[in-house]
Amino acid sequence: MATGITESDVWTAADALLLEGARPTIERVRQKIGRGSPNTVSPHLETWFRALGARIQDPRAFAAPPTVPDPIAQAATHFWEAAMAAARAEQAQAYQERWEELAREGERFAALAEQLEQREAQLLERERDLQEALKVATAQLATTEARLQAAEAQLRQRDKALTTTQASLEDARGANKALLADAEQDRDRHAQAISALEARHAAHERRWLNELDAERGTVKRLQTRLDAAVAAAQHQTDQLRDALAAAQEQLRASEQQVSALQAQTLADQRQQQTESVAAANARQAGQARESDLAQRLAAASAQVNDLLSQLKSRDAQFGELANRLLALQETPRPAPPPHQQDS
Repeated sequence: MATGITESDVWTAADALLLEGARPTIERVRQKIGRGSPNTVSPHLETWFRALGARIQDPRAFAAPPTVPDPIAQAATHFWEAAMAAARAEQAQAYQERWEELAREGERFAALAEQLEQREAQLLERERDLQEALKVATAQLATTEARLQAAEAQLRQRDKALTTTQASLEDARGANKALLADAEQDRDRHAQAISALEARHAAHERRWLNELDAERGTVKRLQTRLDAAVAAAQHQTDQLRDALAAAQEQLRASEQQVSALQAQTLADQRQQQTESVAAANARQAGQARESDLAQRLAAASAQVNDLLSQLKSRDAQFGELANRLLALQETPRPAPPPHQQDS
């Protein structure tokens, strides 16, 4: 059954290695013993090294037993001195190599320290630059967000204004249609009134001409009868006087009828003049109303054109603002400060 490694086992193996001219190490001691873990060998080997100086000063520490023959003792002493000399030389060389290595490490560490100081200064400078860039980027971002909010507000106002303008445009179109319909109705009524006046005037004129022709025929007939009466009066004076009186009476009646017809004609002429004046006034009123409707239509068209021009101008402004916002969004932002990767 295997037992644990003791301090005596480690010391014996280290002494044997030293006598063989080898430097005792944990691995060599384990190989010499044939067992044991580094954790077990290490503290015993450290104790051996700490006691090695005192043992070297004590000649009996490595002395052979009294029963050992002289040649063997001398050989052991020779081996011990050779081992000690080799150990001292190896130790000195190890110290020298370690010293040179430490010197090189010191130089390397000094160079690394200088590089680290330069790197730290560069990192501080870069950090300051990144902080300034971050401040500028933050300000630009805030400005961009403010502009974006203002643009959104303007777009909402534009939508409201566009809705209002479209409603106004629809109202104006409806008003224009109503005005045009009223104008068409007024024009039709005026045309009908003028046609009616012209028809009445033509009817009166035809009636006046017919009555004048009838009066002329009556006068002709009376003249014929008068001539016949004068001819008959040459033969019969009494008959002539009676016929003359009758003719004079009839003539007076005819004159009265002619006077009445003339008065009627004058009255009809006055009425025609009155109706003509009324028709002229109605025509002038219709023309004035048509002119007013045309002016209102022109004003409504001008207002519509003005609203369309304002919409085009606002569309151009909003297009320019959108292009500027897109350009700001496509501008590359400064990279965030990197984490400290160099050590």
